[in-house]
Amino acid sequence: MKVQRVSELTDFDATLTSVLSSSSGRVFVVVFASEDPASGQSWCPDCVISDPLIRKAILKVPDSTLIEAPAGDRPTWRNPDHPYRKHEQLKSTNVPTLYEFGKDGKVIKTLVERAITEESLSQFIL
Repeated sequence: MKVQRVSELTDFDATLTSVLSSSSGRVFVVVFASEDPASGQSWCPDCVISDPLIRKAILKVPDSTLIEAPAGDRPTWRNPDHPYRKHEQLKSTNVPTLYEFGKDGKVIKTLVERAITEESLSQFIL
């Protein structure tokens, strides 16, 4: 599994386009609450729980790429005009959210928040 992190909220589309054009395998995106600089942990408890589960599942997918899309701190994420909330494909409402994108740049499927479990991830990656 390759991992590519979106450095700025406004860089999501460019990162996705680049990964889709260069990747030979499946492409996944996880939108999650950013890490607190003081603790190194996400401010979102569901993100802390789901992160290792997502990585473990996607590692099983040959030639896969995981795009990490941090949503920012709590006030940034709560803004109704957040770019990931308004994004044509993402339309994020909760963190974490896991997406699989097709080569056409369209979302194929999603898993949201507490629905991200070992069992659901096993089905998601089929």
